[in-house]
Amino acid sequence: MNSPKIVVGVFFGGRSVEHGVSIVTAAQVMQSMDRGRYDIIAIYATERGEYFFVPEFDVKEHPGLPLNPSSFDSFARIKGRKVLIGTERGRLVSAMRSTPGIGERISNIEVNVAFSIVHGSHGEDGSLQGVFELADVPYVGPAMVPAAVAMDKIVAKNAFRGLGLPVVDGFWIDRATWQSDRGSVTDRAAALGWPVFAKPATLGSSIGVSRAEDENSLAFAVDTVLTYDRRCVIESAVPGGLDINCAVMRTPDGIKVSATERPVKDEEVLDYAAKYLRGSKQEGMAAARRIFPADVPDHVAEQIQTMARTAYTELYCRGVARIDFLVEPETWRVYINEINSIPGSMALYFWELEGMSATSVIDMLIEEAQQAHREKARTTYSISQLR
Repeated sequence: MNSPKIVVGVFFGGRSVEHGVSIVTAAQVMQSMDRGRYDIIAIYATERGEYFFVPEFDVKEHPGLPLNPSSFDSFARIKGRKVLIGTERGRLVSAMRSTPGIGERISNIEVNVAFSIVHGSHGEDGSLQGVFELADVPYVGPAMVPAAVAMDKIVAKNAFRGLGLPVVDGFWIDRATWQSDRGSVTDRAAALGWPVFAKPATLGSSIGVSRAEDENSLAFAVDTVLTYDRRCVIESAVPGGLDINCAVMRTPDGIKVSATERPVKDEEVLDYAAKYLRGSKQEGMAAARRIFPADVPDHVAEQIQTMARTAYTELYCRGVARIDFLVEPETWRVYINEINSIPGSMALYFWELEGMSATSVIDMLIEEAQQAHREKARTTYSISQLR
């Protein structure tokens, strides 16, 4: 007798400036899933926070992605069905139906495993993980706390320092500080030494990241950041800094760290356009230009892989994470930059370059989610259970 298929709810879109990238990643993941093992429930979150159960799709039919996802939004409203997302156990997803003469009624949709591909705010930051926890549904990727820590550059870098991992010098400010005391902020930035980088504290995909060469460009950079986020991180620039990344995940044989990559950039900043808008806009990070393995000395690559393993393990991550580093080529000094706990294209291209199929990686992620849920079930949450 064949085992029943696992029903996987794939969540994507969301209230985030990375909304369009999330749609591209979701299409890549669903295309790679084994249809003999899984039934897919595609659940799209609009930029206004509405949820729709949509048919599977080909992103080539939505050429505006990832910058302008409006065509996909129309597709969801015409072809999809509105659903409610709930925290009651066993009622994560409920479909809304209008029946003539009866009115609106709600029916539950079974989801055995949730697979969140919501990049950035209201998804990658632990928000959806909290919903999955309350609904008691296994889910792919990090738990709430690791997700929240990884998403917040300020908190993450404090954690890295606590682990003895080197980070670039810098500081952070909030909107109120910038509005009330720009002079002291500029003085602190100048003390780091020009140029500096200004970054949103809780966004990914390099959105809002700017390089500032002087006081005037700093003002523009911080103003830009604070339209996207409540806090701004200001950091020293690493002379000639090389962006070097690797991916980490758990396999049946233990934690595996990929070879390193060096994304190819044409400007000083590896920005959103370089990551997502060059080459095929339907392939997301998978289409970005890169050197793999990265053209750095072996001892540097090994140091990066060791640091990545430490960060992933000690922050208690799950799923696939892409961990980004900066390397100073004159000294080969390595700095850890950030952890992407739900990375663009789910970092599947790392493993494919190492001979692992995307399908097999997704299988491992879903099994890991189920195993984590089984382990959670061993925990006592009620005093009455002890009697």
